[in-house]
Amino acid sequence: MSVAQLVESIQMDEPPRPSPIDVVDALLEAAITAGADVLWLEPVPMAEHRYVVSIEQQGRTIATATLDAVIATAAIARLAILCELDLITRRAQSGCTTIRSRGASAEVVVTIRPTGAMRAEVVILRRDAAPPIAMGERALAVGDRVSQYRVLARLGSGGMGSVYRVEHVALGREFALKALHAHILSRDPDSAAQLLREARAAARIKHPGIVDVFDFGHLVDGRPYVVMELLPGASLTDLIEQGALEPRTAVSIARQLASALAAAHERGVIHADVSPSNVLVEQGPEGPTVKLLDFGLAQIRDEQIGQATESSEFVFGTPHYISPEQIQGHGAEERSDQYSLGAIIFEMLTGQPPYHAANVRELCLAHLRAPVPEASSPHGPIPRPLVEIVSKCLQKLPSARFPSMRALAAELETGDRDFDKRGWRRWLPA
Repeated sequence: MSVAQLVESIQMDEPPRPSPIDVVDALLEAAITAGADVLWLEPVPMAEHRYVVSIEQQGRTIATATLDAVIATAAIARLAILCELDLITRRAQSGCTTIRSRGASAEVVVTIRPTGAMRAEVVILRRDAAPPIAMGERALAVGDRVSQYRVLARLGSGGMGSVYRVEHVALGREFALKALHAHILSRDPDSAAQLLREARAAARIKHPGIVDVFDFGHLVDGRPYVVMELLPGASLTDLIEQGALEPRTAVSIARQLASALAAAHERGVIHADVSPSNVLVEQGPEGPTVKLLDFGLAQIRDEQIGQATESSEFVFGTPHYISPEQIQGHGAEERSDQYSLGAIIFEMLTGQPPYHAANVRELCLAHLRAPVPEASSPHGPIPRPLVEIVSKCLQKLPSARFPSMRALAAELETGDRDFDKRGWRRWLPA
């Protein structure tokens, strides 16, 4: 069945309808033949009985179709079976398999996201899609060209990669380009595909509190990169290093982060690495404006956290904000982001993270076993409702936290409204 016949048949209101096997086979064949790199099966907003299928190539939609929800969910189940995924669990899962079509061979990475209505993302990785990964790594220099971008400056480097300020040669517009380190790829070659897949997911959230991702590709040495909006402002880490924030400012920042994470969760994306270093804050006349970064890197270190030791050189991100379930090796879920945000709010209020230890192992044990500390502020007594919000986020069991990030955002928004020009102490009980 051709893709044209498929589109025509799946849009029919009357039988005969194609089987889920026919739908999946035709979609994968059409995507591989067309040179596409991703296809999506997602519910149509405000139309609960319809799904939309999108086939994309380098960020451009090259084909779409609509499906009856019954056929669409059956097709998603078929994809799950192909990749041996569990459809019962409520957590997002990924798996891969090899597809051969008309002499072409491709690895497909299928991600099933059961949050709300079932949805699926299929990333197609041709065996010749990326250049081989070189053993060494050469830092980009000013003036270097990366595809249509010219490097203007090196902005910084972290444990996962380096960030550069670049200019689009044709448009004259500046962006930030982030490239992974070679040693990360040499240790985990799959991280390249994971970076691109997660960067795509972040690009689809479309929320003012989340950095926009515009492009991706590979450097000549095989390292993947993503191109994002170039943002002003300082990291939340830099702000906290200057001292504890006034509670009103902390609540404003926390509310914006919770709203951004709620939008991500509703699109089936879990950040899994929420920390002050991944938050940019721009101070404006009406207060701080927040942007959440690094969705592209978050999933790379899911499998590593539970194995961290004080001697490990592969502790991805800081352990001060890791949820107990991630430490235990269960992977991140929506309420894991909630725990990390609670740790950030605690640090904004007090100037220190909730737990301290001499090494990573002891710090992880504190997350698992130590009592939840109560936040205090050098600026004066913290409003009791805010103390209780932070404590609930930091509960050891995910089920003891807020039911959703949206519920947490609503609580923070109520507190934010209660801060008026007369000062945050108005929020204290009489």
